[in-house]
Amino acid sequence: MYAIFSLLKWVVLIYLVKTGRISESTLIKFKKFSLAVISMVVLHASMIVHVVDSVDFIGGEMTDGYIHRRII
Repeated sequence: MYAIFSLLKWVVLIYLVKTGRISESTLIKFKKFSLAVISMVVLHASMIVHVVDSVDFIGGEMTDGYIHRRII
């Protein structure tokens, strides 16, 4: 559903540029902003995955917590 609305958003933006209702520089700024947001989301997601992978969670009756693994 989100992908359909995302594609529709780009179609509307391109239509508005072609009809002259917004300038092409606005579309270029929007593209740069979208690319920056996507790259930041991917970067933060990869950092979260790395942190979660580097921690062993221990759950048991006598222990409660976590141990940090050494990455060699």
